[in-house]
Amino acid sequence: MDKITRKNSFGQWFSPINLRVLEENVKTMKLDFYTKKLTTESFLKLLLFAQLKE
Repeated sequence: MDKITRKNSFGQWFSPINLRVLEENVKTMKLDFYTKKLTTESFLKLLLFAQLKE
């Protein structure tokens, strides 16, 4: 059996991303100024999940 599951792989891909620095940059550049629900962090998670699911 393969020990690497999708949940573990997703955590390994997402763990190197420093969310605190990402949030500071998003606020500085006002990237989420007009968005209500799909923030930069949730978009990044969605993109990584889509890559994982192919």
